[in-house]
Amino acid sequence: MALGSSRPYLVRALFDWIVDGGEAPYLVVDATYPYVEVPEGYVEDGQIVLNASPDAVVALSMDEHALSFQARFGGQPQRVYLPYGAINAIYGRDSGLGMGFGQEPGGAPELPGEAPQIVSIEPEASDEDEAPTPPKKGKPALRIVKSDD
Repeated sequence: MALGSSRPYLVRALFDWIVDGGEAPYLVVDATYPYVEVPEGYVEDGQIVLNASPDAVVALSMDEHALSFQARFGGQPQRVYLPYGAINAIYGRDSGLGMGFGQEPGGAPELPGEAPQIVSIEPEASDEDEAPTPPKKGKPALRIVKSDD
């Protein structure tokens, strides 16, 4: 049996390492990759940088094929679906430590059927919370939006 992609394992391990270290994990994502679901208004030059901190997202799931969650963009909750092949890098916001990934041989894999649906779960935050601003060119500039709970 041939080994599959190591990227899902590396993304999950690095995510845990970054969170355990007290930092927010940021994901650099190829928004043009098949099955990617991200808010188009925040995509720049075909990519998007996302704060995937457990404090900033709801319904975080890391299954066999993809990382998914819900987050607020422009004050509106939106679904984010990221096949692991679309994740080009993961790093800690404060230290910048993490890992970038190269192109995997064979291109984008075939995923079984369509991207799975996520049940909508509203975060317990007030409507007055500010949404993260789109990243600017250069170093990512996302921030965690916290509630006063």
